[in-house]
Order: sequence, then C-alpha cells, then structure tokens
Amino acid sequence: MSEADVARAQERVNEAREKLLGSTQKLQSRLTPKVLADDAWKAAREKGQEVAAEAVRQVKQRPVMTSAAAAGLVAFVARKPIFKLFSMMRRKAK
Repeated sequence: MSEADVARAQERVNEAREKLLGSTQKLQSRLTPKVLADDAWKAAREKGQEVAAEAVRQVKQRPVMTSAAAAGLVAFVARKPIFKLFSMMRRKAK
C-alpha cells in the first residue's frame, strides 16, 4: 500500500467519522423528552381526529341507532337520579 492509498483511506475514515457524528447529533436532538412528547401528542391528536371523523360518519349513516344508543347511555349514567324520581312519584301517587 502506497502512502497515497493510506492517505485516501484515512480521508474516507475521517469522512465516515464526521457523517456518523452528524447522524448521532441528529438522533440525540430527536430523542429529547420534549421532542418525544410533542411527537406523541401529535400522533394522539391525529388519531383522535380520525376517530371523531369516523364517529360523525357513522352518526350520519345511522341517526336513529345513534339516538337510541345515546338515550341508553344517558339512562345508564343517570340511573340513580331517575330511580329516585320514579320512587318519589310513586310515593306521591299512593
């Protein structure tokens, strides 16, 4: 191997080292907690928008079914106050 070959090889090594260091610095900047949190928030927001759009599409396709499901959910969530109301009405009727 001549000195010119060694010099070229050394130059390639130096270029590869610089490229590796640049890649490492880019990776480190992308792995900061703030960047990771921002990326996660962005992904969650996009997924939420997709889910909301699909829900709107489903409601438009099946408005009666959606209304029935919403009424059932409200009745389930408010079951104790509804039960108390009917109990009071029944006591007053006696």
